[in-house]
Amino acid sequence: MGIVFDEGLIDEIKSQNDIVDVISKYVNLKKTGQNYKGLCPFHNEKTPSFIVSDEKQFYHCFGCGESGDVISFMMKLENLDFIDALRLLGEWAGINIDEISTSKKEKEEIYRKNKIYEINREAAFYYYKNLVKEKNEGISYLVNRGLHIQTIKKFGLGYAKDDWEGLNKYLRNKGYDQESIFKAGLVLERKKKNGYYDRFRNRVMFPIINTTGKVIGFGGRVIENKEPKYLNSPETIVFNKGNNLFSLNLAKNEVRKRKQIIVVEGYMDVIGLYENGIKNVVASLGTALTKNQANLLKRYANEVIIAYDADIAGQSATLRGLDILKEVGCRVRVVRLSEGKDPDEFVRKRGKEAFLEEVKNALSLVEYKIMLSKEGNNLKTTEGKVKFVKSITQILKELKSPVEIDAYIKKIARDSGIAVEAISTEIYGNTKKNKEKKEIGNTSKYRSKHDRYTNKYNIQPLKPIQRIGYIEAERALLKLIINNNNFFKRVKEKLSFEDFADQSNSEIAKRIYELYENTDSIDLEVILNQLNIEEIEVLHQIKRSIVPEENLEKALNDYMKMIQKHKLVQRKIYIEQELKKLEKEENKSKEQIVRIRELCIDYEKLLKELKKL
Repeated sequence: MGIVFDEGLIDEIKSQNDIVDVISKYVNLKKTGQNYKGLCPFHNEKTPSFIVSDEKQFYHCFGCGESGDVISFMMKLENLDFIDALRLLGEWAGINIDEISTSKKEKEEIYRKNKIYEINREAAFYYYKNLVKEKNEGISYLVNRGLHIQTIKKFGLGYAKDDWEGLNKYLRNKGYDQESIFKAGLVLERKKKNGYYDRFRNRVMFPIINTTGKVIGFGGRVIENKEPKYLNSPETIVFNKGNNLFSLNLAKNEVRKRKQIIVVEGYMDVIGLYENGIKNVVASLGTALTKNQANLLKRYANEVIIAYDADIAGQSATLRGLDILKEVGCRVRVVRLSEGKDPDEFVRKRGKEAFLEEVKNALSLVEYKIMLSKEGNNLKTTEGKVKFVKSITQILKELKSPVEIDAYIKKIARDSGIAVEAISTEIYGNTKKNKEKKEIGNTSKYRSKHDRYTNKYNIQPLKPIQRIGYIEAERALLKLIINNNNFFKRVKEKLSFEDFADQSNSEIAKRIYELYENTDSIDLEVILNQLNIEEIEVLHQIKRSIVPEENLEKALNDYMKMIQKHKLVQRKIYIEQELKKLEKEENKSKEQIVRIRELCIDYEKLLKELKKL
């Protein structure tokens, strides 16, 4: 936006919104030592890795990497821009940023956005009055779709009359200027530049409301059989359809309880399901699901259920949506409705329980693609079987779990009548055989000149410890001693926790050393509760450190040598610098001469110790 907010205002709002209190509204936090811990709201996890620091007013997830202050938390979780997040937190603290902010650019931006919000709210009220005030085609359409007045009110539905300037005149009479009405996307300029006319005419209107209750745009469904069937507001300074989801404002609380969100294509699909008691449902605003929408879904729910229409267009949209959701790391399944073209029609015919049963039996991404491929190929013919198997093996190559791949190979074999071995070869090729040949062929580099077959067990050498830094060596060593008390005893004989050069590593080592004084094993929870948020992050990095499993003894010794060597090298550098400084002195005192001799003796000792390592 290019706006620089007054730092005093931002700091005041942050100070009045304690991060623990704010995040506790969304996440169940538990006090653990200096910090608070809970399940991350930004990704699916079973073990808490989301840490909130009361002292630093900062959060960090060690699972997905999300971090920030109370403002960035609200921006990410509620899908708000900076101004709206600041405004919301200001309201909670009793601070009106519109009145207090002093920056000219700041005021102008806030004013423009507020004006659009006001105009949209007034337009929504106008459309609603049109719908309920007197009999019209809009109310007839909604009643025929089975909606009750309570649902109509809940969603703020409305009706745009078949009038070229009805809304524009209404808003102008309310005192809003023409330019702002145009920038809100509610009117279009005439070709001759001699006036404006309403964008939405003779349509049922669906206000699009963000998670803070602001009307940001509209969708309109045509009453007659005309194109386009659905029409959305254009992008404005408050609305981007690729960043928002219809009805998320109503669904978010139910989604958080269920940890599941259902995504449908149309406004009426959402409203029809809501009418029948299914409230954890949103729509993608008539567009193919975008990456921003996928990330938004991921923030709110552990599982995303796609329930698009069963026609060809719906299937194509489903596949695009599935790939995007998979890309951002969502767990996703697909509802393939057994009856009806869309969720709204299905739930009206069969009811709530029947739809929920369909959700329960929703297909995984792979199962859905297998089903589509099966329907698209004639498995009674050889050509059809080959095409079917080839299309599915391309999908299975992307899977990481050997167990999952094996299960699907067996399923494809049953469906197609092609042997399991043939399908496996199609997926893996001769990878295993080639790998074995490569391993056998490469053993020559380990053979001595006298016996080219001494490495009969194909032992792989350790990666030279010199290639990794001393900090990584310290962390790898800490990982080893956390998991093995015997290793700790050996390390303790040569290194104290103060020998760890990195401050966080040293602090963690201190806690480990202290714990081992009273116990034979390490409980990481006990250590976590004694660390600050930076040290906790380092401990998580230690847990993720890769330690060669094939020769732990050698790894242990190499790590200790690396740490000892680093300590000696640092000492060597210090002596060299001090000697250089003393040698520059022209008239050296007796004390300085004695000091030079002492340093030279220490230097010789250091060189000998370094040679031993």
